[in-house]
Amino acid sequence: MIKVASTTKTIICIGTGGVGKTTMSASLASGLSKDKKVLVLTIDPSLRLAQALGIKPDGEVYKVKQNLYACTLNHQKAFQDFVLKAAKSTATKEEIEKLLENKLYKQLSTQLSGSQDFSSLFKLTEFVNSKEYDIVILDTPPAQHTWHFLHAPEKIAQLFNEGVAQWFRDPDQKDVGFFKRVLNTGTSQVLKILENLTGSEFVKELSMFFKAIQRWQTPLEKQVWDCHKVLTAKSTEFILVTALDPSRISEALRLSSEIEKQGYNLKSIIINRVPSWMNEEVSAGPLVRYVEYLKALEARLLGSKSKFGAHLKVYKSQELSHNQLHVENLSDIYHNIELI
Repeated sequence: MIKVASTTKTIICIGTGGVGKTTMSASLASGLSKDKKVLVLTIDPSLRLAQALGIKPDGEVYKVKQNLYACTLNHQKAFQDFVLKAAKSTATKEEIEKLLENKLYKQLSTQLSGSQDFSSLFKLTEFVNSKEYDIVILDTPPAQHTWHFLHAPEKIAQLFNEGVAQWFRDPDQKDVGFFKRVLNTGTSQVLKILENLTGSEFVKELSMFFKAIQRWQTPLEKQVWDCHKVLTAKSTEFILVTALDPSRISEALRLSSEIEKQGYNLKSIIINRVPSWMNEEVSAGPLVRYVEYLKALEARLLGSKSKFGAHLKVYKSQELSHNQLHVENLSDIYHNIELI
């Protein structure tokens, strides 16, 4: 089974979509909950894992069994919690209500590239800093590229940058030449996109939005910085999940190298969904050829192992069918992860 450091407080499972990060995150949580109080934050659009765990996908924390807690993240609710926490000490109830109805805010909380990634990080940071759990495990969003997730704090920080906020805060002041600046090519393109998002009164909406957050700059920046600190903390361990497929292995090799160059604490790689029946005797022609193909992939995997960092532990985990996913066997998956 996979080993984590005794000092680890946070585990972040990363990897491309479709490799089983969600199931693996829950399995790790279930296995580790034998000795520690563990919370797993899951991203499961199909809701299959939420159903297996017996929890509602409403963003609330539920007790699954002794020492094991789970939460299926609701991104829109998490992003709203992030904004409300920043606004708590500086805004009135009326100002907050006005912001939540703002068209630009609604677009940011539902469609902005990076908002889902950041909301996941925000909730992770919130639970880690609460110190209510011994370990918090995050199943990262099914992003097209892992860097979308890792750079989410930077994107949000840039969005709320004071310079940008000042640019939009008072569009009617003539002395700063707002509309003159609007006419330059780069700005026109940006505003055209924003107009499509917010409608004909987009300038008014922008002004209202940035006026609302003007006094929240410091608390917003603090939350962004807190997220970054969790990502880079020595007590945070990254686990890269991939699959038994040449393209996936190649992607895992590239990602592991880049992640370590950026200073993140990558400790383990799990090759997931390795068929458990490959060593069984088969006689049917097509099935024989398929088994031979899979065995060739496994041999290639073993050959690729040396290309990963020497300090990284490489594991493999058996394939799990949909009808086998139940709370009772999550720990079995954890205990059956083999070091190769």
